[in-house]
Formats: sequence, structure tokens, C-alpha cells
Amino acid sequence: MYPVWEGYLIHSAIVVAIIAVAHVLFSHVTVAATWFNWWVERKALLENKPYLQDYLKASALRLLMLAYTLGAMFGVGIWFSVTASNPRGISTLIHNFVFYWAAEWFWFIIDVFGIAVYYYTFGRVTPKTHARIGLILALAASGTLAIIVGILGFKLTPGAWLQTGLSLDGFYNPSFWPMLFARFALMFALTALYALLVAGSLPKDHPARQEVIPLAGKVGLVGLLLGSALVVFWYVPSLHEHAKTLLRIPQAIQPVFYIKMAAGVIASGLVLITAILSPKRVSAPLGYLALALAFLGLFGAERTREVLRKPDVIYGYMGSNQIIYAEKAPRGIKAEAPRLNEEGVLQRLPFAVAPGAKGAGPTSGLDPVEAGRVLVTLQCSSCHTVSKNTAFLGGLRPLPPLLKRRGMTDAPAIRAYLEAIGGFPYMHPPVGTSEEKEYMAMYLEKPIKEFFPELRTEGGAK
Repeated sequence: MYPVWEGYLIHSAIVVAIIAVAHVLFSHVTVAATWFNWWVERKALLENKPYLQDYLKASALRLLMLAYTLGAMFGVGIWFSVTASNPRGISTLIHNFVFYWAAEWFWFIIDVFGIAVYYYTFGRVTPKTHARIGLILALAASGTLAIIVGILGFKLTPGAWLQTGLSLDGFYNPSFWPMLFARFALMFALTALYALLVAGSLPKDHPARQEVIPLAGKVGLVGLLLGSALVVFWYVPSLHEHAKTLLRIPQAIQPVFYIKMAAGVIASGLVLITAILSPKRVSAPLGYLALALAFLGLFGAERTREVLRKPDVIYGYMGSNQIIYAEKAPRGIKAEAPRLNEEGVLQRLPFAVAPGAKGAGPTSGLDPVEAGRVLVTLQCSSCHTVSKNTAFLGGLRPLPPLLKRRGMTDAPAIRAYLEAIGGFPYMHPPVGTSEEKEYMAMYLEKPIKEFFPELRTEGGAK
């Protein structure tokens, strides 16, 4: 096992979520923007409307300077953050899909160089050649989308991979096609908002502004309605029963996520309708506001999708705590939970040595509370705030308030609660020997009394 990154002030899962959703926003805008720009460029050629080039140049410059720069940086940030938060999970993805990722990087190299070529060849090559460059850029961007969707879908719906261990079975998983088409449609809604921002920054009397704004509104509204329909009627039905069950459990998916998604869809729809019916009212500030609200909607949608595989990071195989639970794991890998329950967890944590402890064994010098802290951090901190270290802004499903609400404020009651956790569909029961579970209960009593001073007793934990 690897050391655990719980986070500081902000929970590690929130750090990953913010970086990932920012990357999704930029990447989705760029993929559909390449297709939208290619369409506008063909329109300029076929209908002899050279003034549309002003919009295309402004759009390409922003894509080059912002989307392909910040989007790529957030993409690198995803690798750093997920490697720190769940190294065994990302290791599984790399071992299964390393050549798929290599192909994605190939497409991305075409993307990165392509947007620069596209922008700097305005007026330097023939219009038809320039349009072909735009088409190559759009195809490459779509290639990155398709590969990433396969890997993302695998984490939630690994499908036949759980029996065969074949990477193609994992890539072409049950949710691959629904997610691919739904994302592709919804991308045009995001890109339409971006197009409104770009066109809204042109002079009010510019003919490109007057033409692109209603066009973007129509394209975006179709994408929004089609994408939402694909999610409801194709993507959700493609999920396994466990995910569908979690959709109905407020303890697993808080109602605020649905509110964020609804707010993002409604706000985007209203802006797009405004662009169609009253394009003169659309301005750059409205475009920025719409994208900010769309970010909230994306945050709710991506967090919901991530929660649907709980308590696993790879559904049916590896828990969020990086322990393999699959009874018949692919490729000859054995389930770890039964062995850890029999032999203990601490014996397999070489980093869990108390400061100043002597001896070679990993448990040398560990007092029960410190041992409990190690075990709780390993098994619970991927989904919960287990101490005040990450309690900023309320933390992430903080354990002390949760236990207090359920009347579990002392070690014996917490110990009984740990044994009952296996009855929840969104949580794995803790692993370890009976003694180690006692350690966990002893530690969890401490942060409860740190969070709630009124529970402290004479001689109790401080």
C-alpha cells in the first residue's frame, strides 16, 4: 500500500474534483469549438461571407491562449492529483490502458500543434486549405474525447473486464457509447456559450456578431436538449443496478448535486434561447456568467458520476481505499480483504511507523490510538473528513458529525457501528483484525470530542 494523501484544509477529493471539472470545461469547449468553427468557416466559403473570418480569428486566438493552455495544464494537474490521492487506482488504469493513453497523446499532439497552425495560417493559405486544417483539428480533438470516455466509463462500468481482464472489454464497456454521444451533444451547448462570449465581444454592428449569436444559440440548444435526453434515456439505463440504487439514496448523492445540474441546464437553456430570440441582448459578460453557471452544472454532474461507483474507485474490483475486493479478480489477482481480515492491515503498511519508534516492524511503538488513526485514514479518508486537517468549508462527509448524529460517541458504540457498515450499499465494511477495529473505534472517539467539546469528560480524549 502507498501512503495516504488526506489533504490539508481542503479534502483531497475536492482538490481532484475542482481540477478535473475545470479540465472538462476547457476540453469540452475545445472539442466542439473545432467543429463549430469548421462549420462557420465552410459557411463563410459557400455563402461568400468573408466577415465571418473575424469571428473565427477571435475564437481561435482564445482557444490557443486560454483553452489549450489552461486546459492542458489542468489535464496535467489531474495526473498529479489523482496519483497522490489514489495511486493504486491510477496504476490499474495505466496497466490496462497504457497504449490507449499513448494514442490519446498522439491525438492531443495534433491538437496542440494544430490550433497554432490553424490560427497562424489565417490569410497565409487558401481558404479551402485552411478549412481542411480546421477539419483535421476537429477530428483529432474528437479522437481524444473517444479514448478518454472509454477509460472513464471503465471505472464505473467495467463490464466483461471483471471476468476476462481484457483491456478491450474494459474500454468498450456498457456505458461507452451512451457516454460518448451524450458528452458530444452536451459539448455543443458549452461551445455555444463560448461562441456567445466571443461573438459578444465583437462590435455591436459587426455582421459576424449578428449572424454567429443566433446560430450558436440554435446549435447549443439542440445539443443541450439532445444531450440531456441521451443521459436520461440511454446513459442512465446502461448503468448497473448498484449505480441506479445510489441515484435514489440521498446519503450517497446529496440533493445539492441535482440542484447544481438543474441550475446549469436551466441557465444555459435560458441564455441560448435569448441568443435565438434577442441576439442583441447577448454580450461577453453574459457569456462569462453562463459559462460560470455551466461550470456548477458540470461539477454536479461529474461528482454524481464519480459517486455512482462508490464505494469503489473501479466498480466491482478496487475500493476507494485502494483495497481489492473482487472475489474473482481478473488476471489472477486475488482479493485482499479476506487476507487483511485474517492477517491484519498494519503488517502490510511499511510507512505506518510511529515517530521515534524503534524496531524494524511497521507496528513497533504504535499506541492503539495512533494505530487507529493510521487505519481510519487509510480506509475512510478517501470519502470522509476524518480529522480537522481537512475540515475547511465543512469538509467532505465529515465522520465526527456523522457519528454524533447517530449517537455513536464512545469507542464501544463506534465499534458496533463499524461492524454494521457492511449493510450500506455505498460503503465497504472496514477490514482488519478484531483488534485493529478496536483501534479504529478508539481513534474515532478522539476527533468526535475535538469537534464537539461538550462531549469531553474528565480524563477523556482531548
